[in-house]
Amino acid sequence: MSERKSYLQMMSEGFRMMKEGKQINHETKLRQWTFSISREANWNVILRTERLKWISPATDQFIIEPLFVQIGTLQLTRHLETNEVRLTIDEEWGIESKVVCDDQEWERFVASLKQLKGE
Repeated sequence: MSERKSYLQMMSEGFRMMKEGKQINHETKLRQWTFSISREANWNVILRTERLKWISPATDQFIIEPLFVQIGTLQLTRHLETNEVRLTIDEEWGIESKVVCDDQEWERFVASLKQLKGE
């Protein structure tokens, strides 16, 4: 009986370690926006600013392009001419905001997201 119990404990511990291994937690900033991104089965985003905290619903959509990032309903679009980055959250009440950042700052942000995603 004790052999079976120790085997089940070992298997339980192994599954717990595998689940923890799949969990990803990452925090990155772009100007005054702080993104806390985590993944278990799906991606989750917490956006924090001075006046706002938004928590995304779980999503499997995570798109990274040179001038565009989308995680579920959250979209970031960079405009080269003005160096503006527009943040749009497409929900019933919606959120729109923008910041100005230079090429290096945007590239570091995108690189950190690509590293998080494993690209």
